[in-house]
Amino acid sequence: MFSFFKKKSPPIAPVAPAPAQQAPAPPVATSTVTPANVPIEATGGSLIGSALAAPIAVAEAPAAPPPERQKWLAKLKAGLGKTAASLSGVFGGAKIDEALYEELESALLMADAGVSATQYLTDTLRKRAKAAGVTHPVALKNLLIAILAELLQPLQKPLVIGQHTPTVIMVAGVNGAGKTTSIGKLTRHLAEEGASVLLAAADTFRAAAREQLSIWADRNTVEIISQAGADPAAVSFDAVSAGKARNKDVDGRAEENQARDPEG
Repeated sequence: MFSFFKKKSPPIAPVAPAPAQQAPAPPVATSTVTPANVPIEATGGSLIGSALAAPIAVAEAPAAPPPERQKWLAKLKAGLGKTAASLSGVFGGAKIDEALYEELESALLMADAGVSATQYLTDTLRKRAKAAGVTHPVALKNLLIAILAELLQPLQKPLVIGQHTPTVIMVAGVNGAGKTTSIGKLTRHLAEEGASVLLAAADTFRAAAREQLSIWADRNTVEIISQAGADPAAVSFDAVSAGKARNKDVDGRAEENQARDPEG
C-alpha cells in the first residue's frame, strides 16, 4: 500500500554505441644528423617535428657586371667585330684588282679612318705592292698591317708630367668618342698620384658638355674653368693662364669638340 510513495527512478536514455577506435599509426622512423651527446644548437639546424633539419649550403652565383658596363662592352665588341670582319672580307678573294682597292677604300671610310688617312693608305699600299711584286690578297693584307703600324708607332709616347709647368693635355674628338669619360679617368689617376689638376670645359658646342665635365671635377675634387657660351680657344687660354697662376701640375684638359669639322 505504500508503493505509491516510492520514488520512481528516472528513465534511462539509450546509450549510443561508441565509435570504433582506430588503431594507432605505427611510429615513423626518423633519423637525425646530430651525433650522440651533441646539443642541437651546435649543429646550426632547427627542429621540425621530431627530426633535425640541417641547413643546406647554396653556392652563390658570380656577380654579373653592371648593366651599363655590360652594355658598353657589348657595344664595343660588336663595333670592333664589324670593322674587323669588313676589312678581312676585302682580302678574301683570289686576285688583286681595282675592285679590291675600291672595296678597301669603302671599308676604311666605314671604319672612320677619315678621308685623308684612307687616301694615304690606299696610295701607299698600291706603290708598295707594285714595288714588292705582291700578287696575293693575303700578302697585300700583311702589307697594309705594316703600313698601319708605321703610322701608329710614333704616337706611342709615354705621358710625362712635370717637364712643363703646367703640363697641358688636350683631348679632341667627334661626338660620342668618349672624351669626357677619358678625361674623368685620367683626372682620377693623376690626382691619386698627387698631381694638382685643373680642368677646362672647352667643349662649348655640345649641349650639357660643361655640366658633365663639372660632375667629373666634383667627383675627383679638382678645379674647373668653365664659361657659358664662350669660344673654345678663349676657355683654353683662360685655363692655361689660371694653371700658371695657381701652380698646377696638369692644366687644361681642354676638351675640344670637333663635330663641326671632323677632319680638322
